[in-house]
Amino acid sequence: MLDLNVNAQRINAGRARSMDLITTALFELLEETPFAQISVTDICVKAGVARKTFYRNFESKISVVERLFDQVFFEFMQKYDFKTSGARKIYLYWYEYILCTREFTLIFFDPDLYVFITDKIREFVEIELSETLHNSASFDPMLSNYYLNFAAAGIASIMREWMKNDCQIPAAIMASVTTRLLSGVLM
Repeated sequence: MLDLNVNAQRINAGRARSMDLITTALFELLEETPFAQISVTDICVKAGVARKTFYRNFESKISVVERLFDQVFFEFMQKYDFKTSGARKIYLYWYEYILCTREFTLIFFDPDLYVFITDKIREFVEIELSETLHNSASFDPMLSNYYLNFAAAGIASIMREWMKNDCQIPAAIMASVTTRLLSGVLM
């Protein structure tokens, strides 16, 4: 008798492996080539997978980058609750994560991905801070997009500048600075 559960696990494990190979290949290519100049074929050759494998797992090459962000956000949301953790602790997590993740450095400095980063940070800020932001005394619902866009661009800019300076300032200090700079916007 065929065990469908075992077969599904093999398929899921194979899919996860393919996704990991593709993601790793893209970030290895980003070390030497701008995102705009990398093709799906380049990624497939580097990963050792067929184009159909790529498209079975990803819609486009930007969705490979999005996978990294979604994984990080998922880990983050599992670890912290904004209502109980506070902004400084959340920012500290981000700075510490960046220190350990070379992919973020590659993404933050590729001009074609910087706008994507800001959009993903905005999405995260909107999810994580919606209740806090909307309950703030200074919050004007008609201006929510402005608050969120300003915060996302600010966070991306601060982190990029920090990485540009080789992360010389300790993550804890950067978390405090970020908290202070954005306190009037998000709190």
